[in-house]
Amino acid sequence: MNDIVIKTKSELTKHKQSERTYRKLITSLSHDIRTPLASLTGHLEAIQLGMVSDKEIDRYIDTSLRKAFDLQNYINTLFEWLKLESGERVYHHEDTDVFELIREITAEWIPQFDNANMEYDISISEANLTTKIDKTALKRIIDNLLQNSLTHSRAMKIKLAAHQDNNRICIKISDDGVGIPETHLPHIFDRLYKCNAARGVSGNGLGLSIVQELVKELKGEINVQSKEGQSTEFSLSIPILC
Repeated sequence: MNDIVIKTKSELTKHKQSERTYRKLITSLSHDIRTPLASLTGHLEAIQLGMVSDKEIDRYIDTSLRKAFDLQNYINTLFEWLKLESGERVYHHEDTDVFELIREITAEWIPQFDNANMEYDISISEANLTTKIDKTALKRIIDNLLQNSLTHSRAMKIKLAAHQDNNRICIKISDDGVGIPETHLPHIFDRLYKCNAARGVSGNGLGLSIVQELVKELKGEINVQSKEGQSTEFSLSIPILC
């Protein structure tokens, strides 16, 4: 009976925590979607009503496009998190030249680094290494980590390195930005957690929690080291599967 009572209390606690998480998500969702959507519609309405001069129209269009991309990224992140939370995420492990895949993923980010006037140092092994991996999961992991640095770090330079260490694939992503306060480091992979100090509060608090869940599914490990005001480094290690 004691075991049953303890198990029931544990399940009730998890249920209440889940309810609080979803309520927090809805509150965050309302704010994070409403703000860029209001800006997007406002800019487009101004263009439509002829309130924007020819000199300003390109700037208005660029701003509208950025807001649209922000919404797209937020919605994609939300759907990814919901699939992970519900256990509906389906994984497809297939033979993949992993370093070539990492090069392809990273190449897509070069224009964004250039637009942000951010220097980049990319070092990816030239070895031909084929392993079974979910390509979409690995892409989401790298994308989220790079997006995190681009959005929050206020860095001047970002580094990505990938190599093989015995039977593991090692990926490091670092920046020379504002860093993460030591008190926040234990919580940055928590769902909906947002640092409210140096790195700001923008974002939905889901990106790094998604990274952690996907890394677990790939049987890997991820760690972070940071010095406030100096740098942050994420270290990812994934086993090589034949």
